[in-house]
Amino acid sequence: MSKILRLALLIADTPLPNVVKQYGDYFVQFSKFLQRAADSSKEPISLNIQPFDVTKMEYPNKQELLKINGILITGSAASAYEDIPWISRLVEFMSSIINDYPKIRIVGICFGHQIVAKAMGGQVIKNPLGWEVAVTEISLTDTGKKFFKTNRKALRLQEMHQDYVSSIPPNFSNLGFTKICAIQGMIKDDHVLTIQAHPEFVSDVVKEIIKARQEKRIFTSELAQKFLLAADYDDDSTWIGQKCVEFLTGGIEPDVTDN
Repeated sequence: MSKILRLALLIADTPLPNVVKQYGDYFVQFSKFLQRAADSSKEPISLNIQPFDVTKMEYPNKQELLKINGILITGSAASAYEDIPWISRLVEFMSSIINDYPKIRIVGICFGHQIVAKAMGGQVIKNPLGWEVAVTEISLTDTGKKFFKTNRKALRLQEMHQDYVSSIPPNFSNLGFTKICAIQGMIKDDHVLTIQAHPEFVSDVVKEIIKARQEKRIFTSELAQKFLLAADYDDDSTWIGQKCVEFLTGGIEPDVTDN
């Protein structure tokens, strides 16, 4: 018997054209990321992922919400604190889902992490200490070690952000921290999991973003070279992917009709 994860993927951006051409849009990238995790699971897991472009105000309706097990919110080049209609609608939607649908498990990645924080009463701001980019070592809190079921003190993941959660919402716990970002992920019971990093990014995707931001002079040449080097470091994306899938499928009963 296998578990079927019916997941709504809330897509909050379109990747760079070069990234889409070589690695696919966020639906493709997250599908591959989650499929790798499902394939390495100890028990069979089937994925049923339905994308919704929230920049176009696309959301699951009430009937669809009753059928899904989880929601995953992607990253975005936008800022969670921007006063833009689609961002305001996303914040409202996530507040409603978290408060009114306790059986739907939530995972937020980067921008998604920040949206969840804002929706639940936390604060998101631009980090005065600057950008966090490419493979970064993240120290785990005691809560993080307990949640991930590990004795490891730290993990390494691809990062791409300057905005960050500066204050954690009530009833959420911090999973990890770095020197310039004190809240690297959050957990609320068995209901909501967020990660500031981008475990779905392969190194070449990160490199494309770095190069594009260097061309726009967001990154200096010196900083870009440092980030490009770090993008190739080993990371724990596969392991974190497994943890995300385990979290999303934790409340799902095996499909008894499976042969």
